[in-house]
Amino acid sequence: MINTRKYMLFFSMLFLLLITSNNCLASNKLDNLSLYDKLTKEEQQLFTKEFGKKPVIVEFFSFLCPHCYEFYTGINPKFLKNKISKNVKIIRIHYSKMGQEEGKGLSTILGYAWVVAKMLNVEDKVIGPIFDGIHKTESIHDYNSIKRIFVRKAGVTGNMFDAAWNSNIAKMLFEKEYDIIEKLNIHLVPDIYVNNKFIVNISGLYNSTSNLNNFYQNYINLIKRLLKR
Repeated sequence: MINTRKYMLFFSMLFLLLITSNNCLASNKLDNLSLYDKLTKEEQQLFTKEFGKKPVIVEFFSFLCPHCYEFYTGINPKFLKNKISKNVKIIRIHYSKMGQEEGKGLSTILGYAWVVAKMLNVEDKVIGPIFDGIHKTESIHDYNSIKRIFVRKAGVTGNMFDAAWNSNIAKMLFEKEYDIIEKLNIHLVPDIYVNNKFIVNISGLYNSTSNLNNFYQNYINLIKRLLKR
């Protein structure tokens, strides 16, 4: 039986990717005819310095970005992790500069929440609920509403969350991720890099795909292919 909801989601996302031009869209470093491109030697050196030489997928995203939400609704972290080799490291970095003055607003709070999730090793448990809380239920507005997600969905105690949030480690991790975005000149999300060599053109994949299921499979196949290069 055809999943009507998924197909409606896919085509609405494709429509938005084609007609809108805000800073949430997939990176414009590529044209829509290519599915990926190779980074310059200088860019490869920058990525390798930050993420090492082992197999890696680096994803830049924002909880405030509707396209990121639609993308992760279809290809969630668990789905991707189960389809690739276990020795591949997946690094997700929150883009905390969207729609705000530097260092202020909900985007910064969400970026801070993401580093806390990493500290507590609950990324897979909170990424979906946080996305839903922003785009679906509109229930996330501040520190307290984010804290409730960690307590209810990840089994983290309130005291544990407060301790992690207020720690110097969280501050350093947040500043490090913010600096990485600056160094690598990341401006648009979602932005996905493979093995410090390739950038995936998500909009190109959408434009070359006839239906939703094919897009998911084509994305996984492309990631696997680039991981071997």
